[in-house]
Amino acid sequence: MTEAAIGIADLDFAYGERPVLGGVALRVMPGEIFGVVGADGAGKTTLLQLAVGQLSPQTGRITVLGRDAADPTRRSEIAYMPQGFGLYRDLSVRENLDFFADLHGLTPAVAGQRIIELLERTDLAGFQTRRAAHLSGGMMQKLALACALVSQPRALFLDEPTTGVDPVSRRAFWRLLNGVRAEGVAMLYATANMDEA
Repeated sequence: MTEAAIGIADLDFAYGERPVLGGVALRVMPGEIFGVVGADGAGKTTLLQLAVGQLSPQTGRITVLGRDAADPTRRSEIAYMPQGFGLYRDLSVRENLDFFADLHGLTPAVAGQRIIELLERTDLAGFQTRRAAHLSGGMMQKLALACALVSQPRALFLDEPTTGVDPVSRRAFWRLLNGVRAEGVAMLYATANMDEA
């Protein structure tokens, strides 16, 4: 039996006296997109922050790629796309990608090839010199996804990535995600949009 890429069991978490998550359990297999659906304030972002090791659970266990979520040795194998645009607006498309490639320690040769592939895949090749601040909402999300994918992660965590994106851009973003899923990447995807779910 294949081991889950992301496993959460009996997870509880509270901010002080205020419980946020209780008894959460899920398994995400390689090549699977697992949707977490809930209203604003339901704990979706908290769940993702726990899964990437930014927060520690009070009870329960979280494993990512066979290791504890807080284990720093798996950082290069995961990517987190936070809610909202988390990139550098004053940098160009290419500069953002170069920055994330450098952050992940990719050699210039590997980074160059990977960035060319991602620019083509996301249809951003013609916009390499455009400042991120001057991109449309859909193009910003494509850039954010490209930056998340630059290290070729095996597990991807997405926090409401299509909020505020028009329907056409949302469909294009989902086509990209389906391509990533087909490569065997496990995805934990938070959304408040029932239609999208």
